[in-house]
Amino acid sequence: MKSLLSLACFIFSFATIGCSQKVNEKDLPAPVKTAFNNKFPGATDIKWEKENKKELEANFKMNNTDVSANFGLDGTWVETETTIPASELPAAVTNAVNSKYPGTVYGRTEKIEKPGGKILYEVNVTVNGKKKELEMNPDGSLAK
Repeated sequence: MKSLLSLACFIFSFATIGCSQKVNEKDLPAPVKTAFNNKFPGATDIKWEKENKKELEANFKMNNTDVSANFGLDGTWVETETTIPASELPAAVTNAVNSKYPGTVYGRTEKIEKPGGKILYEVNVTVNGKKKELEMNPDGSLAK
């Protein structure tokens, strides 16, 4: 019985490692709250979680579109991911995916914005029943 209880505790702790930790808005550092409100004044349905030890992530809606944005604990904006239809991917990205993975089925696609005007695209595809997540530059090359 003791070993069964230990196994249950191990499974529970292992399962929670991959889960994001929710953060109440009242517990947000003031610089994060200010930076978010300044950058996304029209955001709705905002839910916060701890991305890692140094970042918080807001998941929200802007104009009925799913968006997530990461901020450092000091309020520094790290990145924004906006869900877009696959039809809005640059042609170079679509062409690169289709030539590398013929017959691919597109899943969630996102435009990633980073400081300095850097743009990337996250493309989730299913190829022969296997899911892949690709992060690509606008020119169709894989991001490093």
